[in-house]
Amino acid sequence: MYTVICDAVLDLVSGGATLSSLSLVRISRDTGISRNSIYRRWKSKEQLYSDVVKSIERQLPDLTELSARENLFVMMKTFDGAVERSKGRMEQAIVAEAQNFPDLHEQYLIEIVAPFDHAMKLAIRRGKETREIRADVDENLLAEVLVSSVSAGMSSNHREGQDFESASRRIIDLVFDGVSPK
Repeated sequence: MYTVICDAVLDLVSGGATLSSLSLVRISRDTGISRNSIYRRWKSKEQLYSDVVKSIERQLPDLTELSARENLFVMMKTFDGAVERSKGRMEQAIVAEAQNFPDLHEQYLIEIVAPFDHAMKLAIRRGKETREIRADVDENLLAEVLVSSVSAGMSSNHREGQDFESASRRIIDLVFDGVSPK
């Protein structure tokens, strides 16, 4: 039941529903699971959304002995919007409705964004140590540039149908033109 309900929320949000507009009654109707069963598990949709956030956590790749460029590319592929469109849409919904669901937004920042940001900064630091990235490059700013490019790609319709890997590779190449030692 847990997975069916979480998947139903992801599908509904991916289909255009907002977090505010969803109800446990609608989710019950769409899944065929009784309202009583749902209400026994979740007393509110906020509790349900919290479990959905847990279900969208991505396994971050281990950074390897690859080049910093390759490690950053692998990190960006972790958030391939084409592979996990419904998860990306859920993330957009959480950010869009942060004021309506502040606890959910905070959970998202802690459980999804912070680990990804930390891993990006680790890859950047490694690139500085191997001298693939200039020592004077602000790792916070570079991580922000890369993360925002992933977020923009997930939320923009003009990348629909484009190869996420190719787009990520081009972004990394553009960034490395600016941060590589001359």
